[in-house]
Amino acid sequence: MNSRLPGSLLSLCLLGSVAFAAEATDRNTVTSEPPKAYTDQGSTVTRYNDYGPTYFPSSNYGSNYGGYHDFNMSGSFPTSVRTYYRMLVAPPVPPALGEAIPSKKTQASLAKFSPPATLADFVYEPFFTPLSPLLFSEDLNRSRREKLNAYRTARAAALVALRAKLDSLQSIPPENRSDDLAAFAREQTPGLAELERTAEEMRANYVEGGFFESGNNWNDTRGWRLGDNTRWESNVDEIKVMLGAAFFQEGLSPAQRRLLRELAMELQDSLKLPAAEISLSSPGPYFYFSPELARIRLPADLAPELEQKIQAYQDEKAALKAELREVLYKQDRAFFAFKRVNALKTLAGQQAARLARVEELAEEIRAGLVLLPNPAKPPTIPVPREVTSRVSRYMNDKIVWQRAMLARQEALRNEFPEDRVEFVRQRDSIVLQIVANRRSSPELKAKREAAIAELATFNAAQAKGYVAMARDKEKLQTELLAIAGTMAGRTSNKSIELLLAQFAYAFTQQERWERYADYETAVLQPGLSPEQRRLLFGSALASLDLPLGNSF
Repeated sequence: MNSRLPGSLLSLCLLGSVAFAAEATDRNTVTSEPPKAYTDQGSTVTRYNDYGPTYFPSSNYGSNYGGYHDFNMSGSFPTSVRTYYRMLVAPPVPPALGEAIPSKKTQASLAKFSPPATLADFVYEPFFTPLSPLLFSEDLNRSRREKLNAYRTARAAALVALRAKLDSLQSIPPENRSDDLAAFAREQTPGLAELERTAEEMRANYVEGGFFESGNNWNDTRGWRLGDNTRWESNVDEIKVMLGAAFFQEGLSPAQRRLLRELAMELQDSLKLPAAEISLSSPGPYFYFSPELARIRLPADLAPELEQKIQAYQDEKAALKAELREVLYKQDRAFFAFKRVNALKTLAGQQAARLARVEELAEEIRAGLVLLPNPAKPPTIPVPREVTSRVSRYMNDKIVWQRAMLARQEALRNEFPEDRVEFVRQRDSIVLQIVANRRSSPELKAKREAAIAELATFNAAQAKGYVAMARDKEKLQTELLAIAGTMAGRTSNKSIELLLAQFAYAFTQQERWERYADYETAVLQPGLSPEQRRLLFGSALASLDLPLGNSF
């Protein structure tokens, strides 16, 4: 029988949880097993100190540690053996536009080995997974911290400018905003392209390390390769390699990295039952669109010309993914790493123009889709018009209140990147608080004290608005209950409970849709550059607050 080491963790919890666990088998087993078992094997590192060698068996995709002491290697020299695991977290699976948002669980967030909360700000970044073990072990030196903070600040400033431009065009129909947005895109895109180059440099640094800086390269530690023994291989192993390559493999272009993350999602879809997405209870199948990882539902009735463009887009994108998958599968067994890198660099050059053409096709498709009703958009709430107006005002007030809270939290996080800036319940409202880093300099402490004083005024105003909205909510619920009673009296086939359930469902759908506002804009608004779309889409994913998964 197989047995697991006490410190082993889960195997790759694909696209949404901690990836790649350490696993071992019992030496006394009599069961036939595949070489390496196509699992992520731990690697052993030997380090010497004054007492003798200390062994560090480590596995990339997990997080646990244990140790024992007074182990006598030669009968005379005492030493200690310490086992540790580096936590490598895979990014969460982005939901499709309008899809139910997975909720975080308190139990998960309180787990002994849970992913660092700071990672949630970087779910769409190319350095997400390589950064995770550095944050978990607090192994970011001052230079790396400063660069990460500067990147986050620059990204936040670009987001503020983009959102301000989008907000200024709210009164204009989406199909008529393209020219103004295209002009702004020409102005903003060069800076965003530089920002993306910085993100790629950070990814490479977190993977390979630097002078007195540790790295975390999954490819250097796994003891198995695709094709070593196909009898024991599955598409789960391919998913691991595609996702791992997106973050750790050199020789790929940034566009190919994003495409590989999408390919891993598609391979994950293949694990479902064949008819899962065409069930009447399923909203799928979804159309993988642009920016990469985004998925939408297409209208049922499309014009033939638009349908042809969508087919051409899907065919070209599928061909690009198939070529990437083939080269990675073949080169995964290359003995020399430089051969794999060179093959991927060659492919990157061959695919560059075609990837650009895919983006052009996506923009042409958007111009057609923006004129059609979005099938993911929830239906109108089935209540009288005057009540609907009051509900709309309430929802608008709630959106304004929430945006103010999130904007202040983001601003404070950028101003005090080493502190915790979080929401906390205070009496009958929700407020923001700053939990200070004890290593702060005197200058930063003074700056923080001023910010906390300003925050108190902000919290007081927001709390007043929160209480007012809570009262409005109670009044609306009472009124909706009365409306449901009246409607039930006129219709013998619907009870009050059924009508209230319909109202509640409609309100839930509407509130969920509001959380997808930036997602919808990033995917469907014509006129934005690909860089702007990725900036907005990454922010949208972060704001959905998706669960990152846990280790044990």
